[in-house]
Amino acid sequence: MTKKVALLLIIMVMFSLLSAEDFIIGNGSGSQNFVPVNGAYNYGWSKFFYTSSELQSAGIINPLEITKIAVQIGGSNPLVNYLMENQSIYIGAFTGTEYSSSTLGHPGYDNKTLIYNGSITFNGPGWSFITLSTPYTINPNSGVEILWENRDGSEASPAPQFRYTDCNIYKEVYKCSDDFFPNTGNGTKIKKCPNICFSTGGLDAPQVEIAQSGNSFILSWSLIPTASSYSIYVSDLPSGPWNLLTSIAGNQYQLTAADQKKFYYVKAIGR
Repeated sequence: MTKKVALLLIIMVMFSLLSAEDFIIGNGSGSQNFVPVNGAYNYGWSKFFYTSSELQSAGIINPLEITKIAVQIGGSNPLVNYLMENQSIYIGAFTGTEYSSSTLGHPGYDNKTLIYNGSITFNGPGWSFITLSTPYTINPNSGVEILWENRDGSEASPAPQFRYTDCNIYKEVYKCSDDFFPNTGNGTKIKKCPNICFSTGGLDAPQVEIAQSGNSFILSWSLIPTASSYSIYVSDLPSGPWNLLTSIAGNQYQLTAADQKKFYYVKAIGR
């Protein structure tokens, strides 16, 4: 009986954080100062999204914890220590396909995670990295939307120019004001999207072992000093979709053998 159960349970352990990895979406060389943030205005917001297929084409094929994002500074002149204060960046799952005339307003904060709040200094040309105050796990089975709010209250010119990729659909919306934060009314939609880099930040991968105990299997791994917990995802297929099974602080988890084949994905979560 034990042998039969063992044959019916397939465990595949994979790691998303083998080392620091950068996943880049967009390769356009044009520059804009509207999105993700416009330093020529005192206040403003923008929203933009990346589809599931774009995430997967960039190499994010399994749930991935990011600890940094980067935007690409362009323009014809160097940008040196351009400071913007009181910046907030949110991210959340997104299943839409385009911004339409009915979705041009501020998106609100439901189902979004505040991943950064504070000052940002831009230098360029090149990638300008932002270390997230709250790491975020991207699930490539859906797209992601980023909301960027500028509440600096001052402006300075010349404002940063950000490289973008042209699109055949409306993938970004922005709204700016010199008088107050414009959280009501519609923004302007554009068929562009900022080039972006999602980065893992470099957690080491735990060494995983699987041992059988009766009709169960014990999944165990080495502790990572910089990890605060470990998330285990499960799927019926090796390609996903992946669902979170549990998150634990320890380094051992017991799996009960079942008739249906299962695949498991283990990920270290940074502090």
